[in-house]
Parts: sequence; C-alpha cells; structure tokens
Amino acid sequence: MSKQANPTVIGSFVLGALALVVVAILVFSSGAWMRERIPMVTYFTTTVQGLNVGSQVLFQGVPVGQVTSIGVDYESGRERFRIPVRYEIWPRQMHVLEASGEAQGALKSLLRELVAERGLRAKLESVSFVTGQYVITLGLDPSAASTSVPQESRGPVQVPPTPATRDQVEEMLQTIDIGELVGAATGTLQALEALLRSPDLQSSLQNLDHTLAGTRTALTALNTELRPLLQRADQTMTAYGELAATLEARVDPLATRIEQHLDDVSTDISRLTRNLDTRIEPITDAATDALGEAEAAMRAIADFAGEGSATRYELSELLREATRAARSLQSLADYLERHPESLLQGKR
Repeated sequence: MSKQANPTVIGSFVLGALALVVVAILVFSSGAWMRERIPMVTYFTTTVQGLNVGSQVLFQGVPVGQVTSIGVDYESGRERFRIPVRYEIWPRQMHVLEASGEAQGALKSLLRELVAERGLRAKLESVSFVTGQYVITLGLDPSAASTSVPQESRGPVQVPPTPATRDQVEEMLQTIDIGELVGAATGTLQALEALLRSPDLQSSLQNLDHTLAGTRTALTALNTELRPLLQRADQTMTAYGELAATLEARVDPLATRIEQHLDDVSTDISRLTRNLDTRIEPITDAATDALGEAEAAMRAIADFAGEGSATRYELSELLREATRAARSLQSLADYLERHPESLLQGKR
C-alpha cells in the first residue's frame, strides 16, 4: 500500500516555484514592472510604419521610456483617421531638480508646461535604414507655436506630433508632377538626339577636325622652325654670358683706377681749398681796407659838395659867371658873324 502525499510539502514546492517565476520575471525584465511610469500619448496623422510596441522613446538621444500601444481612431466629425501612440516615461530617467512634492507629479506637470509653453514635440525618427525600425524622439522646438492641447489632470500627457523626415520627403514628392518632369526630360533627350543627328553639327565637327589637323600641322612646322631659333638663342645667351664675364674682368680694374684717381683728385681739391683759404684771407683784409678808404672818400666828397657848404656856393657863383661869359661870347660871335668888317673898321 502506497504512502499518502503530504499536502504541506506539495504546497511548499508550489510556492517555491511561484517565487522562482516571479524572481525570474523581475530579473529578465530588468525591473520594468516595478518602475514608476508617466503615461503619454501622441496622435499621429501620418504613417507610423516601423514603430512597434516596445520601441524606445528618446529625449535628445537618451532612452527615457518605451511605446506601450499603437492603435487607430476614426474621427467621424472630421472624417479622418488618427493613430494614437501611447508610451510611458520613466521618472528615474528624468529628474526635476529642486522640485517640491512627489517627483512623479512634478515631472508630469513639467511635461505639460513644456508642451504648452516651450514647444515639446514628438517625432518619428529612423533607427536603421536597413531594418526600417523607428523610435519616438522628444525634443523642444522653440519655433513651434504655443498650443492649447486639452490636458486631463489624471489622463496621459498629450504631446503634439512633428512631421517625420520621410513624411516631408513624401509631401515634397507629391507636389512634383512626375509626368511633366518625365515629359520635359523626354523632350530634352529628343532635342539632344536631333541635335546630334543634325547635318550642321556633322559639318561643324568635320570643320573642327580639319581645323585641328591644320593646327597640328602648323604646330609641327612651328616646332621644326623653333628648334634652330632656340639653339641660336642658347648660343646668344652663351655669348652674352662670356661678354658679361669679359666686361666684369675689365671693369673691375677700371673701377679701381677711377677710384684711385678720384682719391687723388679729392686730395688735390683739399690742398687747393687750404691754399685758397690761406690766400683769400689777406685779400679779404685788403679789400675791406679799400672799401673803408672809399667810404671815407665818399663821405669827404659828400661834405665838400653837401647842401649849404661854402665850396658848393662858390661853385654855383663860378658857374653863373661862366654862364654870363658864355652868353657874352655867344653875342660877340653872333655880331661878328653878321658884321665881319667890324674887325677892321671897329664898331660904329
């Protein structure tokens, strides 16, 4: 007869297995279940292809959370679809310094303030072009206008989206008229083909070939004629070099002689200058004495013939008498000229 199993032992084994399962979950999930979370949501109106549940949420390149759910909503009033992407932020990854109250409440309030006033926006960015995986990046956009997105106090923080790069490229491609672009390219190729087949172009190419052939012939002839000219130029330069060497050999002694003669001439000029200084000084003294004597003589003449002097008065009287005598002689000469016989007969 078999022994009956002990329920206590079985219960202990079951509890121990459950504890091991819980510990394994906590270890392998890196404690994600025990983390504090701030729920957030962004409503995208464009495709979110490449974004999956569990994708990272980055803030300026730092992992701060992960995507928890992706859905599709239809807005009947606007007749459009939107894609709500719900994700969570881990407060342990983002710290609010000098905040009062609970950290989670302070961070949640800060996030709502950043959305309303500082331009906090969510954007899809590619992780790898090969795998096509995307993540959500949060960042501040100072150029973004202030938004009045309704925020529920107990609901998730709603962050407006920013168009992804692929959406911008897709929008740009949609504005391009591919048909018109292809038509323009086709017209250009046809015009280019017609130009290449044009007889004028063929004639121009033939003329160009003839011109190039003539130019090649002219260059060959010029090269043939330039060789003797270059040889003569080399010979001329050699002759000029020899002439320069000869002139240098002859000019140096000549320059030395000229320098010696200049030294001799400078010595002679110095001697002449000293002799002139020796001889000019007596001549200068004699000239000074002569000038002094001349000055004295002029002073004597000035005193002799000065205004009011007796000599000048006597000279004036002498001149008057001489004038009277000259007049008398002139009268006598006139009379004798008229009466020459008076020299024999006397005056009647």
